[in-house]
Amino acid sequence: GLEEITPKPVQDTGNILKQGYLEKRSREHSFFGSEWQKRWCVLNRRTFYYYANEKSKQPKGTFSIEHCSARLAFHLRKDSRKRCCFELICPGKRTYE
Repeated sequence: GLEEITPKPVQDTGNILKQGYLEKRSREHSFFGSEWQKRWCVLNRRTFYYYANEKSKQPKGTFSIEHCSARLAFHLRKDSRKRCCFELICPGKRTYE
């Protein structure tokens, strides 16, 4: 099984490979469909963290990337950002868009 990940502040995540803003699609659907939310994202060798912004102390979400794969997903958006879209597919969990 996957180990439980303890939420940590951004500055304590260690071995940061990449960090910056991404937009992720919400799981909840509104009247207008799924909404894209801007999140500060931090990636280290084992874990993906996402925060409300770069000053946040606690992540809004976190998951292990050890068994996840990524693929381009141009179909997710119709606007000029569609060339930048990708999915993180995590077996047994949700797919992050």
